[in-house]
Amino acid sequence: MAAQKTEAIVIRTFPLKEFHKIITFYTPDFGKIKAVAYGVKSPKSKLGGSLELLNHGTLLFQHRENRELQNITDFNLIDGFSAIRSDFTRITYGCYFAELVDSIASEGIANPEIFDLLQTTYQFLTHADDVPLLARGFEIKFLDCAGYGPELSRCVHCGLGVNGAATEKFGIAFSVRYGGVLCGDCKNRDGAAFTIAPGSCELLKMLRKSEWERFNRIRASTRNHKELKRALGSFIEYHTERNLKSLRFIESVL
Repeated sequence: MAAQKTEAIVIRTFPLKEFHKIITFYTPDFGKIKAVAYGVKSPKSKLGGSLELLNHGTLLFQHRENRELQNITDFNLIDGFSAIRSDFTRITYGCYFAELVDSIASEGIANPEIFDLLQTTYQFLTHADDVPLLARGFEIKFLDCAGYGPELSRCVHCGLGVNGAATEKFGIAFSVRYGGVLCGDCKNRDGAAFTIAPGSCELLKMLRKSEWERFNRIRASTRNHKELKRALGSFIEYHTERNLKSLRFIESVL
């Protein structure tokens, strides 16, 4: 049993008996970690409110090989993202980002890019003008980091570029099954493919490449929002093979 230290973000909590919790962290050094916080709900616990969902801190734990649950030694809070917690829309989306990472990321496989993306997204979420647009940016960037990013420039079946007069007139076919866009000759290969406007596809490319500092200067139409939400939502559902509770809550309330 070896003591380990790493930065971590709390992405899920689950009660265990009367005073304990099972905490899922995402870390840059170990990927996803599940650990038991014994006595954390006791009034005398020094960990108390530090192990709340979305909290970013320094985690100390006892690492045991081939064990599903590790033991938490300490967690020193770095950032509780209080500005997110004070806003219903922002905390709801923050919980969605955490659930999305939990649904796809693998335990024990380090991916520092995902950790950095999650931490940075929470920082910019506090002052984002268009929170749903920031969510689309997080989704496409996270899918890229996780190795599931959709192809947006060339037909995923034949490799032909999707730009041209026909595309401008009829739109672009997006196939969840094939993993991206289909050209006019190949679009009928997937009966479930749906059409998105060329402008929505270009916007998604922009979100993929843009730094967070630029997001408040990007504008999206109602159609852009609707099409990107459908495309990325369908893509995420396909790869997670589950209905994300926080996403369903967003769709029903926000």
